[in-house]
Order: sequence, then structure tokens, then C-alpha cells
Amino acid sequence: MRITLNKIKKLVSGRYYGDTALLHKTIKNISINSNDIKNNDLFLGIKGEKFDGDNFAEIAIKKGALAAIVSKDVKNLENRIMVKNGREALGKIAQYWKAQSKIPLVAITGSNGKTTTKEMIGSIISCYVGSKLKVLMSKGNFNNDIGLPLSLLNIKKTQKFAVVEMGMNHKGEIKYLSEIAKPDVAVITNIGEAHIEFFGSKAGIAKAKSEIFSGLKKNGIAIINREDEFYSVLKTAALRKKVMTFGLTSKSDVYVKKTVQGISQIKTPKGIVEIKVKLKGEHNLKNALAAIAASIALKIPLKAIKRGIESIKSVHGRLELKKGLRGCILIDDTYNANPASMRAAIDVLANQDCEKILIIGDMGELGKKEVEYHKSIGAYIKKNKILEVVGTGKLTKHVIDHCKGNAKWFEDKKALINYIKTKIKKNSCVLVKGSRFMKMEEVVDALT
Repeated sequence: MRITLNKIKKLVSGRYYGDTALLHKTIKNISINSNDIKNNDLFLGIKGEKFDGDNFAEIAIKKGALAAIVSKDVKNLENRIMVKNGREALGKIAQYWKAQSKIPLVAITGSNGKTTTKEMIGSIISCYVGSKLKVLMSKGNFNNDIGLPLSLLNIKKTQKFAVVEMGMNHKGEIKYLSEIAKPDVAVITNIGEAHIEFFGSKAGIAKAKSEIFSGLKKNGIAIINREDEFYSVLKTAALRKKVMTFGLTSKSDVYVKKTVQGISQIKTPKGIVEIKVKLKGEHNLKNALAAIAASIALKIPLKAIKRGIESIKSVHGRLELKKGLRGCILIDDTYNANPASMRAAIDVLANQDCEKILIIGDMGELGKKEVEYHKSIGAYIKKNKILEVVGTGKLTKHVIDHCKGNAKWFEDKKALINYIKTKIKKNSCVLVKGSRFMKMEEVVDALT
């Protein structure tokens, strides 16, 4: 990015204290981490639950920052812009920079499948424009009121498209993000139980997710799951916008006509395309349909769509196939977990032709019904023929108690790992899954 310090001061409605000659200097990078500061960067202090970025502003200046944006009066700090709220200042700068770029942007939200759908769309666009470098994609979990603006600030003149995720844990967050990004295409993958603790019900989640359409451009296109139980709610929220739907049946604009030997014949408004989705599970087929719909909305040809989908083999931490202990197949699905994604992962394991082993941890942010949700997963496991089930975590004990059979619970991961190592064989297929806070990737690391 290239923007003067004076322009930034005006954008954030801030008061500047320091050398006025610096106001005409050009800022090329904004950082919220003092460790990453380079000469003539702008430091922006962000307050979090456990930290206050303003406390590092002086360090940033000493390391070469041209100036710092802070929300509290830091003593002896030169060249500072005072604002009411650092997060809001970041959002205003990002909104301006995105508007200057004028590149088409796809925004994705949903309870499950956001990252996989983002990766699929990114792959399709890369095939279309001929290079990954011409596509801005938000990294990892950069999908909140800090991560999304930081992603947008990385838009370069050489990039032709942007694809970003939008996550949430409170009402109004998606609306805020959407109005910063101003998407040309807005995708809602599905409505599930993820983060239900903060919204009280799935209906509350649907309403909050539908806020993504608030920032959708006048001629923008809303992409909606036609088979979602809250489809009517989502469609109503997209009022006066063009809507394109996806799903497994012919009710949708983009749907699967048939699948033979892993190759799906997909009907779209632009014709039929045959695609082999290499990611496992019906849920990933739905993610592919969402990506196809979004790409058609961007007017990308079916040939590029086919190449893009077929080039995706795995997404880190999401049903990622690895070679495990004794040569077993290990499925790493440790990025996160909620009831819907847990059931989808269990379905994938149940369809494997091997000795099936399931290793699970707690699912978080499920609110008052967290015990009930975990019990339901136990009952779901019981319906499937899984050789061995092991788990750790306070809530996972309810899963183990309700799936019965050959199921064991462990107080810690170390004991679980030591036990399961004695059970894994060459023909085993091991699925590992749990919410982010459970750090179930530690189990994966021990078994690979």
C-alpha cells in the first residue's frame, strides 16, 4: 500500500502530535506487531483481552516506525495519531484501501466449510488468471475485525481478485466486516451450531450470518445453500440482490446431476461440467458447489472452474490425509470442531475400507446445550461401525459414555497417545478431531 500519513490521519478522524513534516511522508505498510516493524511503517495499537498494543507503541517508534496510532495518551510518545478506538481505525483504513483497489472481492461466511470453499475459489481464480500471486486470499483464521482489515491492506496493484473469510462470535460482526470489504459476491456455505453459545439458537446464527449481504454491492450476487433449513431467512436477507443457489438437488441453480466413479456431473447456469472433487465427504462436494457458484458469479469459464477444483487435494487441518504410525492412514481434521463438522468427519471415516479408529476432543462454544450436543455425537458414533473410539476432554467423556462399545476416555492427551499407539496397525485408518482449544494436532504430531 502507498498512502500518506496525513490521509490516514483524516481517515481515522485522529489528532496528530509530532513533527508535521512527517504528515506528507508515504506509508507502505501498517503493522499491529512491534516485532514486525520496519523503517517508515505505521504502527497501530490494538487492545485485546490479554494485551494492549498501545504499550508497544514507543518500542515501534524506536524500531523505525514513522508514527503510531494509539487510543490512549502514551507519555513521551512522539509522532502519534490519537483515536478513540484502534480497531475502528484499522477498519476505516482498510475500507478506504479496498475501495481504491476496485478489484472484485468474494466474501465467505458459514458455520462450516469457509476455509475449504475459500481455498477452492482461490484455486479456480488462480487457474483463470494464471498465477496465485494475482489473487489475494485471507490467511488462516484472519477473518475477524482485525484479521480481515489486515488482509485487505495487503491488496496489491498486480492482484486481480480477492477472496476472504468472515467469521463471527457476536452480533453485528459480519455486518461490520461486510461493510468494510464491500463484496461483489457473498457466499453463505451453511448454518450450523458453531458459536451457538454467543447467539442462543441456530436461527440467531442464521440472522447474524445473513448480515454478509449488508455490504454486498448494488449489482452483487448472493450465493446461498438451497438445502439449508434457514434458506428462506437467508434469501429474505438478500432482498433486492441477485441470488444464485447451490445444492445436491435440481432445486438449485448449481447442483449435482449424478456422480459416477467419483466424477460428478454438475449442472450450472452456464452448462454442464464434469468434476472430480478430490476432497473426501459429501460436505466437501457441497463446498465445491458453493465455489463453483461463486466463480460463475465472477464470470469465470467452466474450464478454469474444473481445473481449479480438481487441483485441490487437501486443506491443512481439514480431513488432511497423512501417513501415520506403522504406515496407517491418518486423517487430520484438527483445525476445529462443532456437531455438524464432527458428524461429517465421522461419515468420512465410516466409509473407509480399513480398521477404523476415532480420536476426539471437546467441541467448544456450544452454550447451555454443550452436554446434549456431545451426547448426540456419542449416539451418532454408535450407529457407525468404528473399531476403536478414544477421547480426551471433560465434555468428550459424555461422547464416550454414549457411544459405548470399544470406547475409552483419557484425562490427558499423553495417556491417550500412549494407549492408541499400541492399537494402530498398518491397515488402520485414524481420524483425529477436536475444537481449536483442545490442540488435537499434538496427537497428530505424535502419530506421524
